[in-house]
Amino acid sequence: MPSWRDLRRFLDKHGRYKRSGEDLIYIYKGRLVRVSKSSKEISPGKWRQILKHDLGITQEEFNAGL
Repeated sequence: MPSWRDLRRFLDKHGRYKRSGEDLIYIYKGRLVRVSKSSKEISPGKWRQILKHDLGITQEEFNAGL
């Protein structure tokens, strides 16, 4: 599973940074994506939700974008 750091790296390349607070907020394909500041691994269930609902991409698309 990817870590929150991996997700931030992906969004730094392909998204637009919006603001910081308790979590980092990015805009990706018109969607707000909330990212933890942690560097820990993302749980499998949460990762599937992020891919499907927040990013709207597949695991392969994410991997290619890193």
